[in-house]
Order: sequence, then structure tokens, then C-alpha cells
Amino acid sequence: MFRALVVEDQTLMRLALMNEVQASFEECVVLGAETLNIATVELQNNHFDIVVIDPGLPGFDPTSQGDRVAVVDRIIEASPSAIHIVVTGSDNRSEADGFRRIGAAAYLGKTGLAPGVFSDVLDDISTKGFSLRLSRAVMTKPDYRFSVLTPREQEAIDMMAHRAPGVKRKEIFSLMADRLAIDAGSAEKYYKQARAKLMRQGHPLPQGL
Repeated sequence: MFRALVVEDQTLMRLALMNEVQASFEECVVLGAETLNIATVELQNNHFDIVVIDPGLPGFDPTSQGDRVAVVDRIIEASPSAIHIVVTGSDNRSEADGFRRIGAAAYLGKTGLAPGVFSDVLDDISTKGFSLRLSRAVMTKPDYRFSVLTPREQEAIDMMAHRAPGVKRKEIFSLMADRLAIDAGSAEKYYKQARAKLMRQGHPLPQGL
């Protein structure tokens, strides 16, 4: 069983990273830790294949390079056999080089992280020895959340609203089917249900729908 630990103090980001790790690997268990102390206890008691680390943890100055290095170094020392992936919102190439020297296998900027990034990062590590992905602003449209939609309907709306220019709806339905583990016909049904709900209740439709 593949095991991963995500060390991140912001709850929503921690859960998002945990979901991305889980979505990237079959038959995995993902734990989350908010502080270095919690992470250290888990590392002492369990074996992890991957450890995802945000170096700006509580009790340390996120603007201090010394503190950031100390966080990553202590986690690497506590789990020498794991693959260590640093994820930060204040990324830069110089820091990436420093973390690589102390044993990190990857360094990712939080902005612009795409679904499936962790499986891609492991491919980079296996072929190049290190994965570097600095932040990039990719958002061109706002995100919408509607309380009237079910989670699957919301997912269908999100994917359709963010489709790239030239991508046809049938292609999106196919992608939805893969992501939601359903058939393309059901994906189209969820999308049409969601769109009809929003129109009936007078909600503004995201661009592209």
C-alpha cells in the first residue's frame, strides 16, 4: 500500500494536496499534518513513500530562509527513505537549488498546480532525478460555486467552464467520465442537469457554458 504524508498548515490547501496525491495513485493512504511536531510523530511511527512539505509551518518564520531550510531538513532526516516534495507559495529557483542539495527530490510552486501533478512529478524524478515546477499564473476565468449543485454537477460545470479554446463538449464529457469514473453519457447528463438548475434559479452562467 502506497503511503503519503502532506505537511501543510493551511487546512484547505492541505486537503487539496491530499486529494491530488490520492487522485494520482491507486491503493494509497494519505495522512495530513498541520505542524512539524505532528509530522515528526507520524514519521517516527509510520513508513511513508512520499512526504509533501510546505516549509512555512507554524512556529517558524516563513520569511526566514534559515527557518524554511530547518523545517525541510528535519523532515528529510526523519524520513530518509521517502521521496520529499516541497510545495510553497513563495517559490524561487534559488531556494529550489538549496532544498535539492539537502535531499528534496522536487520543488513545486503552489500557483498553477494542475490535476495529476504528483504522478508527473514522479516521472520527472525517475527520468531527471529532480522535478522543478515554479508558479505560473494560468487562471483566465473566475471560479464559481453554487450551493444548489451536487458535487458531481459542480465538477461538470467547472470542467466545462475551464475548457481550453477549440476543445469540444464531447471531449470534456469524455474527460469528466474518466475523472468521475462514470460513462460519457452520464457526464453529459450531470452537466445538463447542472446547467438547467442554474438557469431555472436565475444564476449567472460561467462563461463558456
